[in-house]
Amino acid sequence: MKKILLYGSIALSTLSCSGSSEDTPFDNSDPSTQNVILPTKMNKDGIVMKINYNGTKIISMINNINHGQRIEFTYTDDYVTGIKNYENNVLESTVEYGYSGGRMASAVTKEYSTTGTVQNTVTFTYTYTSTTEINVKRQTNSGTAGSSTINSVFTYNNGNMVSNVGSGTGIVNGNTVTYTEKETYTYTDKNYPFKNVKGFDKIIFNGNESSDGVSMLFSNIKNSLSTYKGQFTNTTAGGGTGTGTSSHKYTTTFNTAGYPSEESRQTLDINGNPMTSTPDRFMYEYNYQ
Repeated sequence: MKKILLYGSIALSTLSCSGSSEDTPFDNSDPSTQNVILPTKMNKDGIVMKINYNGTKIISMINNINHGQRIEFTYTDDYVTGIKNYENNVLESTVEYGYSGGRMASAVTKEYSTTGTVQNTVTFTYTYTSTTEINVKRQTNSGTAGSSTINSVFTYNNGNMVSNVGSGTGIVNGNTVTYTEKETYTYTDKNYPFKNVKGFDKIIFNGNESSDGVSMLFSNIKNSLSTYKGQFTNTTAGGGTGTGTSSHKYTTTFNTAGYPSEESRQTLDINGNPMTSTPDRFMYEYNYQ
């Protein structure tokens, strides 16, 4: 239903690769050049990824057993302008960020085939209407598979996005489809692990916590998520209406500085009850423990 979400699943699969502390371009064990708290290792379900920095600018997340699996970050001055995701040294996806007046103006995600052909492009454009609302246009182009445009309103409270309400239309296999979406988020009063990474405070959280692993991990979220719920519909002209829901609950243990040390994300059913699937589990290490 939302092709943009494929990139998030790619990112999370990359985070499921093994890593070690050897052969990385920067030594994060000495925080002398980092005067803020930063995550240096992320353990997802027992598998470790090393997070590399130059000062407080994130450089990469690398699987050091297979260096071909990695996420690389590009900066222009203090702004993150690009993220590239590689699998076995083959570029799978990219995100390019544009800024205007010190704020994010656009984000363009591209997904590639193994031969380097762009298979899917999603363009976000942002219009700031107040201190608590952003109008967002999401345009998806999947070639012969179809296209869509969805206009949403992102609402913020205390610096975190608390809701996303949107609607739009698209063409899928030659048929006109109408979409609606409503997502809500709640947060703890503790810190989001990546909140001090240089430039992340400008990257807009594009919503759908359940699948968009990129903007969930790499964005301007200030506090750790507590719950997420998404409700979606798609109606095909001359056909039926499909509906879907997605819901998660977080259980988090925080260190003495108020950053997550252990985090569990449990999928919930439509009634809010835990499903039988094993929760995703994350553990973090920081430069200042």
